[in-house]
Amino acid sequence: MDGTIFYIASGGLGFAVICLAGGLIGLWRRQSRLVRRVDQWQKNQERLQRDLAGLCAAAVRMDERFLELSGHLEGIQQWTQEAGHEQGSTYQTAIERIREGADVEELVSEWGFSREEAELLIRMHRADGVAGKGSYSDA
Repeated sequence: MDGTIFYIASGGLGFAVICLAGGLIGLWRRQSRLVRRVDQWQKNQERLQRDLAGLCAAAVRMDERFLELSGHLEGIQQWTQEAGHEQGSTYQTAIERIREGADVEELVSEWGFSREEAELLIRMHRADGVAGKGSYSDA
């Protein structure tokens, strides 16, 4: 009987060892898969960090470019206002000369207007409505 118990105990122990070995192999496989997944996640995280760093650098460059263009725009606006003011005063002075009797030739030669522009100004601002000599209305 002692031999039978020994064989039964040995068989049970052998079965337990085989089950433990199978369980260990299963756990080892699962751990290997988890390690691969963690490696993949780390690679993805590194890639995302590089992408984020690139986007931040691009945002900084865009911000610098925006500030640069804003400065240019302010300069252009100031220049435009100054030019418009100068041009406005030129027109105002020419209109005063038209009311005093200036003709197309004077506006063209002294003020630098084109003939058509001078005629239009005279038509718009001369009290008697006569465009002056040398104009298309004389033809």
